[in-house]
Amino acid sequence: KKVNIRMYSSDHVGVSLDETVTDSDLEDLLYCFGSNTALDDLAVDNIAVDVLTENELIRTSPYLTHPVFNSYQSETELVRYMKRLENKDVSLVHSMIPLGSCTMKLNSSVEMEPVTWPAFGNLHPFAPANQAQGYVELIRELTDDLCEITGYDAISFQPNR
Repeated sequence: KKVNIRMYSSDHVGVSLDETVTDSDLEDLLYCFGSNTALDDLAVDNIAVDVLTENELIRTSPYLTHPVFNSYQSETELVRYMKRLENKDVSLVHSMIPLGSCTMKLNSSVEMEPVTWPAFGNLHPFAPANQAQGYVELIRELTDDLCEITGYDAISFQPNR
């Protein structure tokens, strides 16, 4: 079983978890610390549940209550809604700077789909370098291709926001 654990000191470690974590993932983590116990067999008293449930940072107010958060059930509907909002606003595209003058335009949803694939889009920012070799190769090849196509000496992949 392989789990990335961040060493803070000789007796402190860090683990990043998100909403995709399953019981199986947690059992793998326990296994890394020498436990073969299933989550169902653990006594809740042994887990610091109070940190998760009795924290002053936990939201108690309602959220996402505006109808817009439940009105659009597909990406297409949501994009059309956002376009309607955009059309109500004066932007540089509609006033002093004509469309096409920017060097970069938004990519279509279909072109962006691969970044949502788990095998492509789930690399943790602190993953060890040996787990990011494919990303490094992809970026290096893309850099070389874009430099060749554009004639630039270098390309930056920094986000523009």
